[in-house]
Amino acid sequence: MSDATGPAPLPRVVPPLLSFVAGYVDSITFLALFGFFAAQVTGSFVVAAAEIVVDDRGVAAKLLAIPVFMLGAGIAAAIIIARRGSKHSSLPLVFALETLLLAGFTGLMLYSWPVDDPDSWRVAAAGLLSAAAMGVQSTLVRLLLRGVPQTNVMTGNSTQLAIDATELIYAIFRPARVAADTALAVQVAEARKRFATVFMVLIGFLVGAMGGALAYAFTGPWSACAAILVVAALIAWSAIRGGIDPV
Repeated sequence: MSDATGPAPLPRVVPPLLSFVAGYVDSITFLALFGFFAAQVTGSFVVAAAEIVVDDRGVAAKLLAIPVFMLGAGIAAAIIIARRGSKHSSLPLVFALETLLLAGFTGLMLYSWPVDDPDSWRVAAAGLLSAAAMGVQSTLVRLLLRGVPQTNVMTGNSTQLAIDATELIYAIFRPARVAADTALAVQVAEARKRFATVFMVLIGFLVGAMGGALAYAFTGPWSACAAILVVAALIAWSAIRGGIDPV
Protein backbone atom coordinates (compact mmCIF):
# COMPACT_ATOMS: atom_id res chain seq x y z
CA MET A 1 0.00 0.00 0.00
CA SER A 2 1.32 3.47 -0.84
CA ASP A 3 1.84 6.05 1.85
CA ALA A 4 -0.14 9.23 2.40
CA THR A 5 2.04 11.25 0.04
CA GLY A 6 -0.03 10.18 -2.92
CA PRO A 7 -1.50 7.22 -4.78
CA ALA A 8 0.52 4.63 -6.65
CA PRO A 9 0.71 4.97 -10.45
CA LEU A 10 -2.52 4.01 -12.20
CA PRO A 11 -2.28 0.60 -13.91
CA ARG A 12 -2.94 0.88 -17.64
CA VAL A 13 -5.68 -1.74 -17.44
CA VAL A 14 -7.96 0.36 -15.19
CA PRO A 15 -9.30 2.88 -17.78
CA PRO A 16 -10.24 0.20 -20.36
CA LEU A 17 -11.77 -1.92 -17.59
CA LEU A 18 -14.03 0.99 -16.64
CA SER A 19 -15.00 1.65 -20.26
CA PHE A 20 -15.65 -2.10 -20.62
CA VAL A 21 -18.14 -1.88 -17.74
CA ALA A 22 -19.87 1.14 -19.30
CA GLY A 23 -20.18 -0.49 -22.73
CA TYR A 24 -21.26 -3.78 -21.17
CA VAL A 25 -24.01 -2.20 -19.06
CA ASP A 26 -25.16 0.02 -21.92
CA SER A 27 -25.67 -2.98 -24.21
CA ILE A 28 -27.63 -4.88 -21.59
CA THR A 29 -29.93 -1.98 -20.73
CA PHE A 30 -30.46 -1.16 -24.41
CA LEU A 31 -31.44 -4.74 -25.22
CA ALA A 32 -33.35 -5.59 -22.05
CA LEU A 33 -35.01 -2.27 -21.23
CA PHE A 34 -36.43 -1.23 -24.60
CA GLY A 35 -33.66 1.04 -25.84
CA PHE A 36 -32.64 2.51 -22.47
CA PHE A 37 -29.18 4.11 -22.38
CA ALA A 38 -27.45 3.85 -19.00
CA ALA A 39 -23.97 5.15 -19.84
CA GLN A 40 -24.56 7.17 -23.02
CA VAL A 41 -26.99 9.59 -21.41
CA THR A 42 -26.86 11.67 -24.60
CA GLY A 43 -29.34 9.16 -25.98
CA SER A 44 -31.84 10.25 -23.33
CA PHE A 45 -31.64 13.83 -24.59
CA VAL A 46 -32.43 12.56 -28.10
CA VAL A 47 -35.41 10.60 -26.72
CA ALA A 48 -36.66 13.73 -24.95
CA ALA A 49 -36.53 15.70 -28.18
CA ALA A 50 -38.05 12.89 -30.27
CA GLU A 51 -41.07 12.75 -27.94
CA ILE A 52 -42.24 15.98 -29.57
CA VAL A 53 -43.27 13.96 -32.63
CA VAL A 54 -43.18 10.31 -31.45
CA ASP A 55 -45.22 8.71 -28.68
CA ASP A 56 -42.95 5.99 -27.29
CA ARG A 57 -43.75 3.50 -24.52
CA GLY A 58 -41.44 3.48 -21.52
CA VAL A 59 -40.38 7.03 -22.21
CA ALA A 60 -40.68 8.16 -18.57
CA ALA A 61 -37.65 6.13 -17.46
CA LYS A 62 -35.63 7.30 -20.46
CA LEU A 63 -36.37 10.93 -19.63
CA LEU A 64 -35.66 10.42 -15.92
CA ALA A 65 -32.29 8.89 -16.84
CA ILE A 66 -30.90 12.41 -17.30
CA PRO A 67 -31.55 13.74 -13.76
CA VAL A 68 -30.84 10.33 -12.18
CA PHE A 69 -27.48 10.11 -13.95
CA MET A 70 -26.74 13.58 -12.57
CA LEU A 71 -27.93 12.52 -9.12
CA GLY A 72 -25.52 9.58 -9.12
CA ALA A 73 -22.74 11.90 -10.26
CA GLY A 74 -23.66 14.40 -7.54
CA ILE A 75 -23.68 11.81 -4.74
CA ALA A 76 -20.25 10.56 -5.82
CA ALA A 77 -19.00 14.15 -5.94
CA ALA A 78 -20.40 14.83 -2.46
CA ILE A 79 -18.51 11.84 -1.05
CA ILE A 80 -15.26 12.94 -2.68
CA ILE A 81 -15.63 16.61 -1.71
CA ALA A 82 -16.56 15.78 1.89
CA ARG A 83 -13.44 13.63 2.21
CA ARG A 84 -11.00 16.22 0.90
CA GLY A 85 -7.94 16.29 3.11
CA SER A 86 -8.49 12.73 4.30
CA LYS A 87 -5.46 10.46 4.58
CA HIS A 88 -7.34 7.75 2.69
CA SER A 89 -8.56 7.75 -0.90
CA SER A 90 -12.27 7.90 -1.69
CA LEU A 91 -11.84 5.42 -4.56
CA PRO A 92 -12.91 2.31 -2.61
CA LEU A 93 -16.03 4.07 -1.29
CA VAL A 94 -17.09 5.37 -4.69
CA PHE A 95 -16.41 2.04 -6.38
CA ALA A 96 -18.49 0.41 -3.62
CA LEU A 97 -21.36 2.82 -4.37
CA GLU A 98 -21.22 1.93 -8.06
CA THR A 99 -21.18 -1.77 -7.19
CA LEU A 100 -24.21 -1.35 -4.91
CA LEU A 101 -26.17 0.43 -7.64
CA LEU A 102 -25.24 -2.22 -10.22
CA ALA A 103 -26.30 -4.93 -7.76
CA GLY A 104 -29.66 -3.21 -7.33
CA PHE A 105 -30.04 -3.01 -11.10
CA THR A 106 -29.22 -6.71 -11.47
CA GLY A 107 -31.53 -7.70 -8.63
CA LEU A 108 -34.47 -5.86 -10.18
CA MET A 109 -33.72 -7.38 -13.58
CA LEU A 110 -33.81 -10.87 -12.06
CA TYR A 111 -36.96 -10.10 -10.06
CA SER A 112 -38.76 -8.67 -13.10
CA TRP A 113 -37.74 -11.33 -15.61
CA PRO A 114 -39.05 -11.72 -18.23
CA VAL A 115 -39.23 -8.00 -18.93
CA ASP A 116 -42.23 -7.50 -21.20
CA ASP A 117 -43.81 -4.20 -20.14
CA PRO A 118 -41.90 -1.02 -21.07
CA ASP A 119 -44.03 1.00 -18.63
CA SER A 120 -43.45 -1.26 -15.62
CA TRP A 121 -42.10 0.53 -12.55
CA ARG A 122 -39.59 -2.29 -12.11
CA VAL A 123 -38.23 -1.70 -15.61
CA ALA A 124 -37.95 2.01 -14.88
CA ALA A 125 -36.28 1.45 -11.49
CA ALA A 126 -33.77 -1.03 -12.92
CA GLY A 127 -32.81 1.35 -15.69
CA LEU A 128 -32.50 4.31 -13.36
CA LEU A 129 -30.24 2.37 -10.97
CA SER A 130 -27.95 1.55 -13.89
CA ALA A 131 -27.93 5.21 -14.99
CA ALA A 132 -27.05 6.33 -11.44
CA ALA A 133 -24.19 3.79 -11.40
CA MET A 134 -22.80 5.25 -14.62
CA GLY A 135 -23.12 8.76 -13.19
CA VAL A 136 -21.05 7.63 -10.22
CA GLN A 137 -18.41 6.18 -12.54
CA SER A 138 -18.29 9.36 -14.61
CA THR A 139 -17.60 11.50 -11.53
CA LEU A 140 -15.09 8.99 -10.19
CA VAL A 141 -13.03 9.21 -13.38
CA ARG A 142 -13.21 13.00 -13.58
CA LEU A 143 -12.30 13.72 -9.94
CA LEU A 144 -10.16 10.78 -8.81
CA LEU A 145 -8.46 9.47 -11.96
CA ARG A 146 -6.97 12.68 -13.32
CA GLY A 147 -5.69 12.44 -16.87
CA VAL A 148 -7.97 9.51 -17.73
CA PRO A 149 -10.50 10.18 -20.53
CA GLN A 150 -14.17 9.69 -19.78
CA THR A 151 -15.01 6.00 -19.83
CA ASN A 152 -18.71 6.18 -20.70
CA VAL A 153 -18.90 8.92 -23.35
CA MET A 154 -17.12 7.92 -26.54
CA THR A 155 -17.95 10.91 -28.77
CA GLY A 156 -15.33 13.18 -27.23
CA ASN A 157 -12.85 10.31 -27.05
CA SER A 158 -13.31 9.57 -30.75
CA THR A 159 -12.63 13.22 -31.56
CA GLN A 160 -9.51 13.25 -29.38
CA LEU A 161 -8.25 10.05 -31.00
CA ALA A 162 -8.61 11.61 -34.45
CA ILE A 163 -6.76 14.77 -33.33
CA ASP A 164 -3.89 12.81 -31.78
CA ALA A 165 -3.66 10.49 -34.80
CA THR A 166 -3.33 13.54 -37.05
CA GLU A 167 -0.60 14.92 -34.79
CA LEU A 168 1.32 11.65 -34.98
CA ILE A 169 0.93 11.37 -38.76
CA TYR A 170 2.27 14.92 -39.09
CA ALA A 171 5.29 13.95 -36.98
CA ILE A 172 5.98 10.96 -39.25
CA PHE A 173 6.03 13.10 -42.39
CA ARG A 174 7.80 16.09 -40.82
CA PRO A 175 10.36 14.57 -38.43
CA ALA A 176 12.92 17.32 -38.97
CA ARG A 177 10.35 19.99 -38.12
CA VAL A 178 9.44 18.19 -34.89
CA ALA A 179 13.07 17.59 -33.93
CA ALA A 180 13.92 21.26 -34.42
CA ASP A 181 11.07 22.52 -32.20
CA THR A 182 11.27 21.45 -28.55
CA ALA A 183 7.73 22.55 -27.75
CA LEU A 184 6.37 20.68 -30.76
CA ALA A 185 8.34 17.56 -29.82
CA VAL A 186 6.80 17.65 -26.34
CA GLN A 187 3.35 18.09 -27.86
CA VAL A 188 3.87 15.08 -30.13
CA ALA A 189 5.10 12.97 -27.21
CA GLU A 190 1.99 13.90 -25.21
CA ALA A 191 -0.22 13.08 -28.21
CA ARG A 192 1.44 9.66 -28.53
CA LYS A 193 0.86 8.87 -24.86
CA ARG A 194 -2.73 10.16 -24.95
CA PHE A 195 -3.48 8.26 -28.16
CA ALA A 196 -2.57 4.96 -26.49
CA THR A 197 -4.79 5.67 -23.47
CA VAL A 198 -7.80 6.89 -25.46
CA PHE A 199 -7.47 4.04 -27.95
CA MET A 200 -7.57 1.46 -25.16
CA VAL A 201 -10.60 3.16 -23.59
CA LEU A 202 -12.43 3.03 -26.93
CA ILE A 203 -11.50 -0.62 -27.42
CA GLY A 204 -12.62 -1.38 -23.85
CA PHE A 205 -16.03 0.18 -24.50
CA LEU A 206 -16.43 -1.65 -27.82
CA VAL A 207 -15.44 -5.01 -26.34
CA GLY A 208 -17.73 -4.35 -23.38
CA ALA A 209 -20.66 -3.48 -25.65
CA MET A 210 -20.17 -6.63 -27.71
CA GLY A 211 -19.61 -8.73 -24.60
CA GLY A 212 -22.75 -7.35 -22.96
CA ALA A 213 -24.84 -8.12 -26.03
CA LEU A 214 -23.54 -11.69 -26.29
CA ALA A 215 -23.82 -12.33 -22.55
CA TYR A 216 -27.38 -11.03 -22.52
CA ALA A 217 -28.30 -13.22 -25.50
CA PHE A 218 -27.09 -16.34 -23.66
CA THR A 219 -27.77 -15.62 -19.98
CA GLY A 220 -30.44 -12.91 -19.89
CA PRO A 221 -30.49 -10.86 -16.67
CA TRP A 222 -27.64 -12.89 -15.13
CA SER A 223 -25.33 -11.24 -17.66
CA ALA A 224 -25.22 -8.08 -15.51
CA CYS A 225 -23.32 -9.96 -12.79
CA ALA A 226 -20.09 -9.69 -14.78
CA ALA A 227 -20.12 -5.88 -14.46
CA ILE A 228 -20.57 -6.20 -10.70
CA LEU A 229 -17.58 -8.54 -10.47
CA VAL A 230 -15.32 -6.15 -12.41
CA VAL A 231 -16.20 -3.15 -10.25
CA ALA A 232 -15.93 -5.25 -7.08
CA ALA A 233 -12.41 -6.22 -8.15
CA LEU A 234 -11.65 -2.51 -8.55
CA ILE A 235 -12.78 -1.93 -4.95
CA ALA A 236 -10.12 -4.41 -3.80
CA TRP A 237 -7.48 -2.90 -6.08
CA SER A 238 -8.19 0.67 -4.91
CA ALA A 239 -8.13 -0.37 -1.24
CA ILE A 240 -4.72 -2.00 -1.69
CA ARG A 241 -3.48 0.94 -3.74
CA GLY A 242 -4.22 3.39 -0.91
CA GLY A 243 -2.89 6.93 -1.17
CA ILE A 244 -4.90 10.15 -1.02
CA ASP A 245 -7.26 11.86 -3.43
CA PRO A 246 -5.85 14.32 -5.99
CA VAL A 247 -6.37 17.97 -5.02
